[in-house]
Amino acid sequence: QMCIRDRNRIMKEQKKQTKVMLGWTLAWVASLAFLSGAENTLWNDLIYTKIGLLINLAIGIGMIIANKNLFKTYDELQKKIQFEAMAITLGLVVVVGLTYEVSFDFGIINKEPEFEYLMLFICFSYMATNIINSLRYR
Repeated sequence: QMCIRDRNRIMKEQKKQTKVMLGWTLAWVASLAFLSGAENTLWNDLIYTKIGLLINLAIGIGMIIANKNLFKTYDELQKKIQFEAMAITLGLVVVVGLTYEVSFDFGIINKEPEFEYLMLFICFSYMATNIINSLRYR
C-alpha cells in the first residue's frame, strides 16, 4: 500500500517531468517551424540548413529522452494505457499510411500523399486512443 506522502511525491515528479517534456516538445516544434520558414528566406546557403537540421535533430533527441523520463514516473496502469495507445497508433498508421500511399500509386487519388497528413493522423490517433483507454480503465 502506497502512503499518501509517496503518492504526492510521485505526482509532483510526474508534473515536473511533464513540464520538461512540454518544454522539449515546444522547442522541437519551434525549431522545425523556424527551419522550415527560414530556409530560402533568411538564408540561401545549404550549410545553414544543415546546421539547423542538426540542431533540430539534437532537440528531437532531447524530446525523446524527456518522454522516456516521463514514462519512468508512470504507474503500471498509466504504462498500460500508454503502451496500448502506442500499439494501436502504430497499427493504424501502418495500415492507413500504406493504404494512403498505394491509393496514389494505383491512381485512386490524384494528389501525392503528404507526410503532414500522416503526422496529423498519428497525433489524433494517439490522443484518441489515450482518451479512450483512460476512460475504459477508470
